[in-house]
Amino acid sequence: MLKKILAAGTLIFTITASYFYGLVSHKHYLPPFPQLLAAKYRLFPLSIGYSDTSSKTKVPCGSIAGGRTMVALALGQSNTGNHGETLYRPAGPVFNLFKGDCYRAEDPLLGPTGDGGSVWSRLADLVIQAGLYDRVVIIPIGVGTTTAAHWAEGGYLHPRVVNAAEEAGSLGLKITHVFWILGGSEKLTDGDAANRERYKKNFLSMVRGLRNRGVTAPVYVAIGTYSGAFNRDIQRAQRELAAENPGIVPGPNTDALHAVAENRWEMVHFTHLGLDRLARAWLAAIRRAENK
Repeated sequence: MLKKILAAGTLIFTITASYFYGLVSHKHYLPPFPQLLAAKYRLFPLSIGYSDTSSKTKVPCGSIAGGRTMVALALGQSNTGNHGETLYRPAGPVFNLFKGDCYRAEDPLLGPTGDGGSVWSRLADLVIQAGLYDRVVIIPIGVGTTTAAHWAEGGYLHPRVVNAAEEAGSLGLKITHVFWILGGSEKLTDGDAANRERYKKNFLSMVRGLRNRGVTAPVYVAIGTYSGAFNRDIQRAQRELAAENPGIVPGPNTDALHAVAENRWEMVHFTHLGLDRLARAWLAAIRRAENK
């Protein structure tokens, strides 16, 4: 009888301890939570990202298609997602495409990782205020701590690229801009030609996936490599991509913003001030590319 009581007590203790450790590991990103999450992401890449629609306002996608509508696909690392310091709600007609539905855009945006602020919600208001477009649809699919190889054809995140292109097309939303920020998780080198060429090859493979699905929009490549240090080879690769390939255009220099301490939050993300400056830098890049 005593052995049964001890066994039952041990089982109850183990279950209880496992439950509470599960809560703590989730909150503080302790093992095995990161490993389990990574496995889930690789098996189900379309499930990645912020997905709480309970406070979002749905609108008919057909009512915002066509005309002077910017449809922006944003992909890459965490600075294309919801990892900024402060939330933002656009004042203008700005929308967020997510899983076949359109919503009034507000941070956190639906689709990318993170639950904080985004540069795209801020940029959308600036684009409208500048008179470049009448309305903006954001399709954010960025995933933190990823590499160009993950987004290339054959990479576990390439289905997100394909899905975004096909979903927008099926709804009559023609993608007009593609915004890319990625480089902080690449191999840190200075003078390694193979590393530069590998990055460019993977990036162009991602772009090929878009082009094969009818996306003809210019792809803006930001200079973005900061992860506590600046990756000189990847910076060079990003500049070369824009200089050497039709349809690839220079985005802003996010590394230059990261070089200023007051712009940095959580080391590699952006403060409220940094997000505002980054949004203005993206607007300037668009103006240059479109001669507006």
